[in-house]
Amino acid sequence: MEEKKTTVPAAEREAAAEAQAETGTGELHDRRKFPTVGDMLALLGIGLGAQIVVGTAAVLFMLLAGHGFDYKAMEPAALGKLMAALYFCSMSLVLAGILYYRRARGGSGPWARFSVRGLNPALLLWAFVLIFAVGVVLEPLLTLLPELSLNVGRGFWTILSLVVFAPVFEELICRGVVLSSLRARYGVVTAWLVSSLFFGVLHGQPAQVIGASVIGLILGYVYLATDSMWSVMILHALNNAVAYLAMVTGHGNAMLIDLVGSRTLYVLIYIGALAVFAVSGYMMLLALRRLKAEDKNRAAA
Repeated sequence: MEEKKTTVPAAEREAAAEAQAETGTGELHDRRKFPTVGDMLALLGIGLGAQIVVGTAAVLFMLLAGHGFDYKAMEPAALGKLMAALYFCSMSLVLAGILYYRRARGGSGPWARFSVRGLNPALLLWAFVLIFAVGVVLEPLLTLLPELSLNVGRGFWTILSLVVFAPVFEELICRGVVLSSLRARYGVVTAWLVSSLFFGVLHGQPAQVIGASVIGLILGYVYLATDSMWSVMILHALNNAVAYLAMVTGHGNAMLIDLVGSRTLYVLIYIGALAVFAVSGYMMLLALRRLKAEDKNRAAA
């Protein structure tokens, strides 16, 4: 007997293809799903562009008003107030722009979690020590880069900017929107790495990009381990508070080898910091591997 062939009408084939694309099972749809590489470049462009626009607008306004903009001649307290205002305006614009772009591209789901139960004092203490160890390990490399600009003022407004504004905005953007969006599509390890690099580049200055990227790995791990934005905001605030204290005491760009005074002691400290860095890095990779397996099992369930 001759087997009958069933022919599917063209209209039904088109409808099936559209349904497949809408549900995300189509290959083309998957390639375009947020966030793509192009999306990450667009988010970075929003982050850097908003800071440039706000800074340029502030300079033009002060020049047109006849005040000039020689920030080096400003009083530290006045400079701190100006820098805090510029930072708040620019990062508000960055966060709003990134959230708008995410929504326009179809990004969905929670992008920041604030679990109080995730707070772990022991983990925060370990992470704080690790940040110090990272600074020691990277010191020889950072000496080869241009010196970090510390003209951010002094006083209440500078503290508010560094210890409150920066942790809130930067963590919401980098660990919130960026890491969470990347994790949903590419998995926990890729999200951890790329969001940390995004955090570093967002700082702009070459001397900050490397250090901030590595610190971003620590902050990203803490967020993944605790599932709490509070944890990384507190850790970020502590790190910036220490940096501010070093700055106001005249040690902002000081190297540990100069502060210690003894080369033998410096070598011992460096070896200890390197050991902490290596062991902690290995432990983080093991923990991330477990998180990756949990995500895979959750997706398969």
